[in-house]
Amino acid sequence: MAIKLNKILKGILIDQKIDKLEKTKKDITTTLGEDFYKNHITDMYLSNKKIIIETKHIEAKTELNLIKKNSNILIRL
Repeated sequence: MAIKLNKILKGILIDQKIDKLEKTKKDITTTLGEDFYKNHITDMYLSNKKIIIETKHIEAKTELNLIKKNSNILIRL
């Protein structure tokens, strides 16, 4: 029963692209640290198949642009 629930939940998360948000957050925290994420990023969400990251300062936006890989990440200040 628990295995079926886990499969259903994973399917829902993959369909809604929530797993992509979690992976992006994990990449940011491993590269720049948890303190950077808490202090400089105000919001992170999906919009039109792109990840939108809103930052507090232009310096944070620059740091994120430096580590940005080949993904659909759009950063707003």
